Amino acid sequence: MRALAEFIMRGRAQAAAVALLGHWIPLLSPATVALVTLRRGLADGVMVLAWALLPAIVLMAMGQQNAALAIIGAVSIFAAAQVLRQSASWQHALMGLVAFNTLGAVIVGVALPELVEKAVSALAEIIAAIAAEAEPPLALPEPNATMVLGLLAAMTTLSGAVGLVLGRWWQALLYNPGGFGTEFRALRLMPVASLVCMLAVVYCYLQPATTKVWALVFAQPLLFAGIALAHALVAKKGMGVQWLVLFYIALVLLQPFKILLVIVAFGDTWLDIRGRIKPKQA
Repeated sequence: MRALAEFIMRGRAQAAAVALLGHWIPLLSPATVALVTLRRGLADGVMVLAWALLPAIVLMAMGQQNAALAIIGAVSIFAAAQVLRQSASWQHALMGLVAFNTLGAVIVGVALPELVEKAVSALAEIIAAIAAEAEPPLALPEPNATMVLGLLAAMTTLSGAVGLVLGRWWQALLYNPGGFGTEFRALRLMPVASLVCMLAVVYCYLQPATTKVWALVFAQPLLFAGIALAHALVAKKGMGVQWLVLFYIALVLLQPFKILLVIVAFGDTWLDIRGRIKPKQA
């Protein structure tokens, strides 16, 4: 990974090539955009973003409207990287990602209704197949545009956050060894941001099933704050890496664990849990 990051930062041509080819490799193009923007600033970031967008723009011109998702993702991660560069605040960057991708989903809903209709039909078929095979039969919601756009915003926000993490890690690996871990473990939402996220999540959960998916979007800043808290506690107590492995397995496989992590991160806003935990004695 270090060799790849060094190659990207060797020059504009190398960064552009990786951003272009990275369209077909998950997270590579967004992470490249993030790394260049974080390290070199707006002008170079825009240049690399243009190359990252080129394949999606060509596909859009050929009638493949689903390439709009790649455009939204690349633009949002560029904007979030610029926010992180200027503010050095993961809270601002994550809240920005939520805002950018929510706006992107709304634009898709208005500008590309045919794409949304096709996605609704495809999702309806998947849900119908799942319901038909379930025993006993499941009462699953009938998908609509609200659900599809919520899933779109959730996916682009998550991929953007992971790409931004990867880009920031690359930056630290090259120019500030160990700095990423210290920075990320300190991530804790301030009261206003935490309240906004939690109120949005609760509101979505109180709505019909097709609107509930939007909670997946607004919970992500709290989710990443919870992940940062877990890393901070493991580091402070001197626990082994196996605990982080178990943590991520639970995070991927157990939906209730994600909900618990969001609640803990919300509480950490006021309790400062990591500050109350005593470090392991040497």
